[in-house]
Amino acid sequence: MNNEKNLPELTPEEINAVSSPVRTETAHSVRSAEQDKPEQSPEAAQAFSVLAEPEKAVHPAEEPQENEPAPEETQSKLSDREVMQHTASIWRYRTVAEDGTELHTEFHSKYTKANGCEIIGARARGKKHKHEGSNCDDWFETAEADGCLIAVVADGAGSKQLSRIGARVSCEAAVDYLKEALSKVLSENPDIKQLLSAEIGGEEFMAACGKLAPLIQNSARAAFDAVIKKLGTLYSDEAYISNLGRNPTLADMGSTFLAAVAVPLEINGSRETFVMSAQIGDGCICAIDSGADSGSCFKLLGEADSGAYSGETDFLSAKTVSEGVIARKTRISRGKSDILMLMSDGVADDYFPAQPMMKRLYLDLCLNGILPMKGEAGESQPPEPVKFPSVSPEQQCVALQYAKQLLRDGSDEAMNELWDRRGELKCHSLEAYGISLGERPQERLLAWIDNYNERGSFDDRTLVVMCLNTE
Repeated sequence: MNNEKNLPELTPEEINAVSSPVRTETAHSVRSAEQDKPEQSPEAAQAFSVLAEPEKAVHPAEEPQENEPAPEETQSKLSDREVMQHTASIWRYRTVAEDGTELHTEFHSKYTKANGCEIIGARARGKKHKHEGSNCDDWFETAEADGCLIAVVADGAGSKQLSRIGARVSCEAAVDYLKEALSKVLSENPDIKQLLSAEIGGEEFMAACGKLAPLIQNSARAAFDAVIKKLGTLYSDEAYISNLGRNPTLADMGSTFLAAVAVPLEINGSRETFVMSAQIGDGCICAIDSGADSGSCFKLLGEADSGAYSGETDFLSAKTVSEGVIARKTRISRGKSDILMLMSDGVADDYFPAQPMMKRLYLDLCLNGILPMKGEAGESQPPEPVKFPSVSPEQQCVALQYAKQLLRDGSDEAMNELWDRRGELKCHSLEAYGISLGERPQERLLAWIDNYNERGSFDDRTLVVMCLNTE
């Protein structure tokens, strides 16, 4: 039931204060959703009253005052699911007001297919931006060039009012550059895939890498050049001066930059993929081998770097795209991984640490019908999919399945165990329950990325998935 009319108007910070994990010294006092059922005890009722009145709630970073009950005495009775079920109805939805500047669309999804491979991408405005009526800062672009897959993701700096524009133009410019440059290199070097299939580290392989690696680095420079060019068109524009109170600057358009190119190969009758990637700032680029066991299925293809202060990240700049710096941020890989994922920190932080939580992300995509799930569905088995109200004008409830419901506990070992029996999990999927998030893969990804719930999660979300062997 929607209790919105009976709840106080909250800022995103106040919502986060009651939805962030509670710090406690009592083991298992904050229990996982799969272990808890809603409680009707007086203690639980008291805890809900604390959550409904955030000005009285104890912030996780604060110590309880003397003679006041410790947070665990009231809040330890609530599971993550109970907290999220309550706070879900507190978030408001507001459209972005026109102010004469370039606005982002509410969301975006895209699907590309080529030569037995496909790219599924989606981005959605985060809860905080919906609540405030502000723009989404994320962007992504994808493309195909001569059978190779290209993806670029950017997340605009949340403190910068025009970062969304920097994110967009950087993605567009990088993908345009990579399409043209990659096609040219492949045309001028028709044997390059054969060289990439040679012994890793050998002379032929390294020669091919030497022709391709500069492309991913130059794409970052093309992205930064595009941001500078775009700034020139905005400078002295009255709408932007009015919005900012001054002329826009390069710092106003800062964003992260994650790019990857996948080149499918056939080596001795089996499929492998050559991947080159570059990452500036936070987020995640990783590869998954869906056929491998838990010990060898995951590979990180970028490193989330930080700025000078805690919690600060690097952005696209003259320094980060300089020859020495961008070379250190470039990764080259070849292997049998069939899934490549790029994401902004709105998704990466929800699945942190990447090892082993990217395995959970992959299983969530399978359970919710975005990626194919192996095995037979049979009859549906509990736990049932979970419904939370969406942050939308309609506030409809969207049913989603969560791999974490199937874990025996929150340990790495439990995640690895779940991965190694993934062929048995189809009975828990949305498909087994007769539920679909949409007809097309990109529609299903968008519905999922806009509606999954993690405690303390309210940022914009972008995820691009390359499926490298769909035949």
